[in-house]
Amino acid sequence: MRFGIYKSLTFPIFIVFLFTVLFVECQEKNHHQNEKDRIIGVKIYKIDGDVKMLFEEWEELGINTVFASPSLINDEFRESAKKHNIETFIILPIFYNPDTLKVRPDLYAITDRGEKAVEGWVEFVCPSREDYRKEKIGYIKILMDDLNPDGLSIDFIRHFVFWERVYPDREPDSIPNTCFDSHCIEKFQKDKNILIPDNLKNAPEIAEWIKNEHLDEWTEWKCELITSMVRDIVQEAKQINPKIKINVHAVPWRQQDFGDGIKVIAGQDFSKISAFIDIISHMTYAPMVKREPEWISSVVQDIAAQADCRIIPSIQVSSPSESSSAEDSAAKKFEQSLIEALKPPSMGVVFWSWERFEKNPIEKGILKSYLDE
Repeated sequence: MRFGIYKSLTFPIFIVFLFTVLFVECQEKNHHQNEKDRIIGVKIYKIDGDVKMLFEEWEELGINTVFASPSLINDEFRESAKKHNIETFIILPIFYNPDTLKVRPDLYAITDRGEKAVEGWVEFVCPSREDYRKEKIGYIKILMDDLNPDGLSIDFIRHFVFWERVYPDREPDSIPNTCFDSHCIEKFQKDKNILIPDNLKNAPEIAEWIKNEHLDEWTEWKCELITSMVRDIVQEAKQINPKIKINVHAVPWRQQDFGDGIKVIAGQDFSKISAFIDIISHMTYAPMVKREPEWISSVVQDIAAQADCRIIPSIQVSSPSESSSAEDSAAKKFEQSLIEALKPPSMGVVFWSWERFEKNPIEKGILKSYLDE
């Protein structure tokens, strides 16, 4: 630094000025470092065109990470990813498994209404079933051996909830709570040393009693089921590849939403889950759940206050509309969502999904322009 420029300043003022300059330089250095480490990702579930051209387009757009279905990752996919310095995460649904449930309906989670955990396309396995949990981890280990990904992106690792249809005005008691099948009831009593009265004979009666008498223990136990599954997956995965990166897809609920529904209903305790993973990517699909773009950054801040890992929100790309005015409105919302998603303490953004991006040149252009700036 050329100190002569400041020779007219008194010593105390000079010291304050010097520290201000150093602070600003440090902040700029951290900003550039954060940009370097930032994930710009996209989810993809099918590929219709040329794989090599696809990776070229991703690199041109500034995408550095892809979250892909296991079926897409072949030799050509891996070679193209390596050539373009794009990291590959395989998407792994855990307790959402309609194919297995067709063969083994006894695995269904049971709601507090005594019904199977089914709503729309969402069908959930009971998360306390040890045989299923072990089978799932075995499947993940096989995939790691076969595909050698840079990371695992663990999806549907929660209790049953069709959060995509839960809007801001929803009452918490109207959202189904799980799981109240015999396996969960027995395990809950054993793990928490709680005895359910003999006169309670069915799931609705038992659920009502638990929620009235032992809601805190029930919520803690639900969260333990999910956290332990995350832990077991990570421990087994790191035995195969100690450097594997782990991402968890999160329900986009803040602690104050739906009566702490993120724990009471979904069973995701970010303070505990984050001890085992590298990234939490919450699915802040604002248009889908009828939220404004500002909501995205508020979810980032809420989860960051709980978790000890990187927070990278996933946002929704619009489906092209026949109406030009609708497209303009959607594009503005997308740009606002992108800005909100990248506000600190966010460490990047993931787009759902490439299938939507591919048909939406307007929003692709917004992304490229924003990153170029």
